[in-house]
Amino acid sequence: MNTLTISHLYAGVSGKEILHGVDITVKAGEVHAVMGPNGSGKSTLAQVLLGHPAYETYKRKGKTSKIFLGSKNIIPLPTEDRANMGLFLAFQAPVAIPGVTVMNLLRAAYEARHESKGGKKPKSVQNPVLARRFQVGGMPIGEFTDLVKSHAKILRITDDMLRRGIHDGFSGGEKKKIEMLQALVLPHTFAVFDEIDTGLDVDALRTVSKGIALLRKQGVGVIIITHYQRILRYVKPDVVHVLVAGRVVDRGDATLARRIEAKGYEKYLG
Repeated sequence: MNTLTISHLYAGVSGKEILHGVDITVKAGEVHAVMGPNGSGKSTLAQVLLGHPAYETYKRKGKTSKIFLGSKNIIPLPTEDRANMGLFLAFQAPVAIPGVTVMNLLRAAYEARHESKGGKKPKSVQNPVLARRFQVGGMPIGEFTDLVKSHAKILRITDDMLRRGIHDGFSGGEKKKIEMLQALVLPHTFAVFDEIDTGLDVDALRTVSKGIALLRKQGVGVIIITHYQRILRYVKPDVVHVLVAGRVVDRGDATLARRIEAKGYEKYLG
């Protein structure tokens, strides 16, 4: 599972084709940026990667659209299976879930991911009811809480926010920090951030960038989907892909993002 390969991807929604043959390969520990103007298909790419049921993929030019995690084509798999295999998506506009606290969501998701990976049942507590109360995915609850809070501190997320309903009444910047917290706490091999920089002030942008740097250090492959070069000032991408009208029209290193910042997308829009 150390490579995410998007191969000959044609995809769309309600019969409208939006992506026209996208090819991108991301290795573990790499950071890739997908840049492009509004309506270029960037968010569609993110949704298709995680298997949003409203989107469909197509066969074109005698080739079938494929997305590989390692050697496994995940196109036929539902979203939950893709997530259990290690694919994560941070939403552009996260939905509020009143009544479900951030900490409870993280705990439930961590347990589900641990079970999907074949984690061993805890042996330290014999009563299964007590085991669920005092263990999280085989980890003592205190240790899990410390893990969450250590990442929350890096992201400047307070204990009060961890006790609140997920995204309930949060600002745009707070929502993006909570999305990043999920990426750091839950085990993943590849993480996709759909416009994680939208609505962030300079301080929050630096904080979220620290989270991406930590993921890279952990060997997580990262795809940052963005309009601008703002976040790329703090996170140097290994590869920049320019997506226009559903096609990758250019690729390069971090200098490509700087050229786009200076000159825009005009050269690709003719």
